[in-house]
Amino acid sequence: MSCDLTDPAILEAHQEIVSGTPTNWLILGYHDTRDKISLYSKGTGGVDELRANMKDEVLYGFVRIDDRYALLAYVSEHVSGLRRARALVHGKAVGALFKNNHIQVNSSSLADFTEDRIRARMGLVEGPPTPDPSNSPVMPSSPVQTPAPRPTTPISPAPNNPTSYTEITSPVRSGASTPRTERQLEIEAAERRVREETERQKRSEVAKRQKETQEREAREQAVQARKQAQELERQRKEESDRLAREAMKKQLIEQEQLRGSGLSGYITIQTAGSPYWRRRFYVMRGQVMALYRDEDHRGGPSSELRLGGRVTNIQDVSFDVLIPNSFRVDMYNGDTHIFFSDNARDKELAIAGFMKCNESA
Repeated sequence: MSCDLTDPAILEAHQEIVSGTPTNWLILGYHDTRDKISLYSKGTGGVDELRANMKDEVLYGFVRIDDRYALLAYVSEHVSGLRRARALVHGKAVGALFKNNHIQVNSSSLADFTEDRIRARMGLVEGPPTPDPSNSPVMPSSPVQTPAPRPTTPISPAPNNPTSYTEITSPVRSGASTPRTERQLEIEAAERRVREETERQKRSEVAKRQKETQEREAREQAVQARKQAQELERQRKEESDRLAREAMKKQLIEQEQLRGSGLSGYITIQTAGSPYWRRRFYVMRGQVMALYRDEDHRGGPSSELRLGGRVTNIQDVSFDVLIPNSFRVDMYNGDTHIFFSDNARDKELAIAGFMKCNESA
């Protein structure tokens, strides 16, 4: 899997190091991301300061010692196997970016990142270089040269043959894989593990999205089913109310024809254009709704509504005005009157009365 090395601060810090400025080291890391590598820090204090700034994670370092450069890779022992494999692949990209390094040091121990050991690896001090730890392959190391055969050692000729000598050479094993070949196999295995893990994560993500889609569709279907059920219930109730009102209207018509009396009772009204509610005693007879201040009819009606053929719509508004048992009556001239009754039965009787008076025209 490729990594992102586009952070401009990386090349800026690298240029400071190779151009001879006081800056002589840098550290790269992931900042809790998976594949994006960015500059963690840089400084002028050499290897010791670089090591002091390293954290317990996967890090890459670049340091200048005298006129030489070392590329460092640190993989903490606490890092998971998958991240180790990914670091091995990403380390190749970091090495390709910092091509001017003289050596590469890969380790899972900060103790290996000392100036003495790195100098020894660079050949700047006497003594053999410190080998790379075998437990933390992160980036491909510099090619390890196969030791040349030991020089031949001439043997003094035997007295009886002054012109002959014998060569002693170190045997060279044939068929043994070189460190480069072993490292390449290790890199390929790490890349394969990363690819397999990436594919597994992709399949998991696809399955997760499919499950989320199915759950969302199921919720939407359930909501739609509830809406349909509510609409059917509303239609059923409207039809039931209509039939009940028709029956009431028929009874009112028969009552008025037989007895000559109309529908009466108390109701509260807010007439068109008025902000006030007024409780009135009403009498519906013929095409007229007469409104009185009390049921004794003293002083005659305070107002009258002529309804015959003038009512265009009757609609429940309990949820609109937040008053139970309320309804609205729309007139052909644009006036709207709002009423509410003391209970549901009185409301239905009043609506039936409006229907009866309106059809009496």
